Amino acid sequence: MQPPTIAHFCQKCRSPNPLGQEFCARCGTRLMIVVEPPAMKHDASEATTVHEEHLLERLSLLENRLGRLTERLEKGLSLLLRQSENTYATHTLVKTLVDALAEAGSINTAELERNWHERCEKDEARRTAKD
Repeated sequence: MQPPTIAHFCQKCRSPNPLGQEFCARCGTRLMIVVEPPAMKHDASEATTVHEEHLLERLSLLENRLGRLTERLEKGLSLLLRQSENTYATHTLVKTLVDALAEAGSINTAELERNWHERCEKDEARRTAKD
């Protein structure tokens, strides 16, 4: 006995397409995630058809919103990656400058680090007082 095939129905023309296909073979519309099991083909009542169409519309809407959200998240991730790269480059530049000034004898790195920690603590205290 052959296993039942699951059809992927187009939301526009409702024609069946093989599972895994991205676009409808009949009208070219992008296929959404709606899949109808073979057992549903035998249930042809009017109420079920209206209910199915409503569900198809809602699923299509949800998939479109999910697609837009995914695009926004990808853009946010890209922005975070660029920010991280910029921060790393800035950190490397400052570290190189401090090392060069320390080698030249212009600054005391221990004193610079102590002053930096004090400044960070003051900024943190100011931020918490604001909140």
